[in-house]
Amino acid sequence: MNTMKFLGIFVMYVLFLNMASFCAADSATLDVSVLKYEPTPAEPGRYIDIWFKVDNTGTDAATDATLTLEPKFPFSTDDDPVISIGILNPLDSTTIKYRIRIDENAVEGTNDLDVKYSANPKTSIMVSKSFGIEIRTSDAEIVIDSVKTSPSEFYPGQKGTVTLVTKNLADSTLRDVTVNLDLSGTTTPFAPVDTTTSSKFKTMAAGETKTINYGVVATPDAASGIYKVPVTITFSDGIGTNYVTSTIISLIVGGTPDILTNIEPEKIFLSGTTGDIRVNIVNRGLVDIKYVTVKVTPTNDFEVLTNDEIYVGNIDSDDFDSASFTIHTMPSFSGELAVPIIVSYMNANNKAFELKKDLNMRIYTADEAKSLGLISGGSSTSTTIIVLVVVGYFGYRWYKKRKSKQ
Repeated sequence: MNTMKFLGIFVMYVLFLNMASFCAADSATLDVSVLKYEPTPAEPGRYIDIWFKVDNTGTDAATDATLTLEPKFPFSTDDDPVISIGILNPLDSTTIKYRIRIDENAVEGTNDLDVKYSANPKTSIMVSKSFGIEIRTSDAEIVIDSVKTSPSEFYPGQKGTVTLVTKNLADSTLRDVTVNLDLSGTTTPFAPVDTTTSSKFKTMAAGETKTINYGVVATPDAASGIYKVPVTITFSDGIGTNYVTSTIISLIVGGTPDILTNIEPEKIFLSGTTGDIRVNIVNRGLVDIKYVTVKVTPTNDFEVLTNDEIYVGNIDSDDFDSASFTIHTMPSFSGELAVPIIVSYMNANNKAFELKKDLNMRIYTADEAKSLGLISGGSSTSTTIIVLVVVGYFGYRWYKKRKSKQ
């Protein structure tokens, strides 16, 4: 019986000691707060440094103060989440720093970062607490990354495609994206065809690109030139802030000119003669040409007696002009004469072109020209025979007359 009493008293004593120890631990009360975090606000895809302040507001020392970081999306850390502070005396405090990564797909706004702490994890309860961290992208921007048109230059009335590649430069997802190609200007000779001028996307992730194709047509009366076309982009970020950005792209009306050249002699050219030739330039294309220059290059078969290069000027679409040169053909040449020419010009957008070509013209001998009726008179051989006959006839008569007098 005495043994039983002894055991009972011993158990009560042990319980009393544990309760005293528990009460002593409870009297060490910790409180955790956030001193600051940098940068503020936090940005998706970046890191922040955050400083926690741990205070012992109790009356006894904390024997094994511990702070545990419990990161969840969009937070993570490469640091050890459990920091053992050790002894923290009453009314004393310490500062703990963590480096935390923000996920690039974080939702903008206030996100909770959780911690747990205790004066002694073995004897005291763990207290949980959450802190609001503001996340917002600092570079909410969608840009036109590249522009391509097909064709690169539009003929008047020609259909084509404008391709825009847009890119989200922000570190977070942007929403309700609208890209508008503004062809409404009165001076813009383009109209939409087969598509609208507005494209929409529900979301664009951080760093994402999207390709947009617009069908356009140049108006039939479009003048050659470079035309500025506004592009407007509207979107919003994760916390509902709206943005509008504008930029300018260029569409070109022009294309490759189409010219026709020929040569016109001012007269029938005979071997060894001098005369004028006219080089005609016909602009049969849809675009105007300007700064037209014509150059004739002499050969062994002819020479140029005037300036070999003549400035013509501008030639509108469906119009023509010419340049005249004086040449002398060699006496020994007849047949098809190749006249080398170089026509230099620009289109309305100052793109340079050059045409090199041999233009052919016929050079006749005198006999060929007479036999074809191109010049009056018989051939030189017939003339010689007639002269000989006449001379012979009169010579014979003179001879007969002298003989009869003898």
